Amino acid sequence: MDTTTAPAILAEQLRVWGLSVINTDGQGLSVVNPPNPACTEAVGTRDGLYVTGWGYELGESGDEVGTAQRLAFLLSRPSGWQTSGTEKQG
Repeated sequence: MDTTTAPAILAEQLRVWGLSVINTDGQGLSVVNPPNPACTEAVGTRDGLYVTGWGYELGESGDEVGTAQRLAFLLSRPSGWQTSGTEKQG
């Protein structure tokens, strides 16, 4: 049985962007931009959508790559910051 949840997949995609992620309850995430810890966001799910703590819809469950990209933008991570493992690309 596959126990990987959509929030866990999103968390991994956010880490690719160099963001720090804490899975708060199996469904919600707390996301921080490490170089600028003031840039933080809570993300949850509602009706199949990823939603910020402020109610901003980030994307649909199933589009974790696009959702992570939008949240990285909101948290001031420029497009060249995707990483593979620990190396910066771009």
